[in-house]
Amino acid sequence: MRRWGAGMVLLVLGAALCVHGSEEHLRISLSAADAAAQWQTAEGRVDIAEGVLRLDGRDGHRGVFLKTPAFGAVELSATYQVARSDGVMAVGFVVGATDDETYTAVHFDARSAILYRRDAKNDWQEIKRAVKPQAPDTWHTAKLTVREGVARAVWNGAVVLEAPCTADKGLIGFYARQTVAKIKDVMVQGERAASAKPWVCVERVHGAPVRQQRAEIVWTKAICKQPGRYIGWPTACLRKNGELLVAFSGDRDAHVCPFGKVQVVKSTDLGQTWTAAQTVCNTQLDDRDAGILELPNGDLVVTWFTSVAYMGSIRDRSKLKPGSPQFYWWLHDEKLPKSVKDEWLGYYTVRSADGGKTWEKPVKTYGSANHGPILLKDGRLLMVGRRWMGDGTSAVWKGVKHELPVEESRDNGRSWQVIASVEPAPPDEIGQFHEPHLVETDDGRLVAQFRFHAKPAPGKKARDEAQCLLRQAESSDGGKTWTRMAPTRIQGYPPHLLKLRSGKILTVYGRRLGPAFGEYACLSDDQGRTWDVANEIKLAGHFDGDLGYPASVELPDGSILTVYYQAEKRGEQTCLMGTLWRVK
Repeated sequence: MRRWGAGMVLLVLGAALCVHGSEEHLRISLSAADAAAQWQTAEGRVDIAEGVLRLDGRDGHRGVFLKTPAFGAVELSATYQVARSDGVMAVGFVVGATDDETYTAVHFDARSAILYRRDAKNDWQEIKRAVKPQAPDTWHTAKLTVREGVARAVWNGAVVLEAPCTADKGLIGFYARQTVAKIKDVMVQGERAASAKPWVCVERVHGAPVRQQRAEIVWTKAICKQPGRYIGWPTACLRKNGELLVAFSGDRDAHVCPFGKVQVVKSTDLGQTWTAAQTVCNTQLDDRDAGILELPNGDLVVTWFTSVAYMGSIRDRSKLKPGSPQFYWWLHDEKLPKSVKDEWLGYYTVRSADGGKTWEKPVKTYGSANHGPILLKDGRLLMVGRRWMGDGTSAVWKGVKHELPVEESRDNGRSWQVIASVEPAPPDEIGQFHEPHLVETDDGRLVAQFRFHAKPAPGKKARDEAQCLLRQAESSDGGKTWTRMAPTRIQGYPPHLLKLRSGKILTVYGRRLGPAFGEYACLSDDQGRTWDVANEIKLAGHFDGDLGYPASVELPDGSILTVYYQAEKRGEQTCLMGTLWRVK
């Protein structure tokens, strides 16, 4: 036994421990034979070799926690590197962990250092951030200290963050996101303490906790994959005969391309298995954002819109490489006469009277709602939409006017009439509103929500995603007049609203603000007047922002199937996904 300063060095679980008064200095050995046994993870496996802890977070979030001891005031330091990837390439230093989703951390990614708090209700409560470039495949040193109500982050020897912050008494740990991280030279200094609560690893399904305050996740799975092809923007429908239908834009090259088709898949066993996709509409333009609805007589109504947004990537023909996707888009576009674009560019509905076997001639609508219309108690179809009006001289609409029209159909979707429009409340501008959906409440009101694009933060070019809060308007006279739109506290877009048999109102939406990417839900217990954002429900996580457009149906047993699009695994194209869950 040898002396280290004023304290005594002991070997504890492969770690060197030095005691200085009330604090302990712990050098965590990653070379001992039992090194992996010192750590715990929800994934059940810890990868340690040659004195290096390796975390593979390429498919999302991968975290580990030192089993013992717990600390109060604490300083955690280590050396790390991240592998080059297309993602955020992040490593997290974690303190005060009381379970694997409740802790304080500093998040070192490719561009920033971010101090934040995470718990079961909110997995990203940002405290402060600072700009910090981070080279991949390079060793960096970092330290997180939380003492006396102040947190400090040090990176490569310099203080990059300092802010008021407290942490629970709990464990230390690390995580990797969208990269493979290597960690070594782990040191902990702090006051040993009893954990705030017994440690648990939270059971998750596809990045979402199984048991949440207001929900329980049953399963998440892919329900339609088209290998090598892109799928997006679905809507679900439960028919009276028990069939489930999901409409979407499929067989695509990419998020924006000329080749999208409106397609439908069907399940006859409440979502357990699904048919192959059937094509409903395939114009010579890009067919996108499908909605679907069953009428009381069993007829089906599908909505969608066409687009030539792909033209933005092929304007400079000299830069198109032969064999590239954009080259083939240009070849396709060259064959389209202006008359075809003038005829087909717009917003559409199409009907089927035989359960989707055949479809009638499409009918144009004035505006577009990505999840389509709803059926009102009085038998009308009502749709709150969005319309960009062109200048009348080009098939490519230049957006000289923007409207949010309210349309009704009194003949089961054969024709549509505009009965009102919805207006923003200053300082919001109408051009910031997109992709609305609505619901009829038990008390007869109509509640509409809108995707909202916040303006860029000062000095930035991109919109401020953190301020993209859903806007809401209401009508008490069947859609003839509307309140001006007001902000909710729900961050994400676009919305899909559903009245449950319990009378509660459900809204679901995607979140493209990292690192909390995923599909989310929120409940209203008072007919849509307020929303329980404090108990927001996470339906599924993801590793990037190409996701969303969720839509829900309530099944006969009261469970909810929510469908959406995102890639099932990193490196794959997006597919049609579904989550079955229950409200608690």
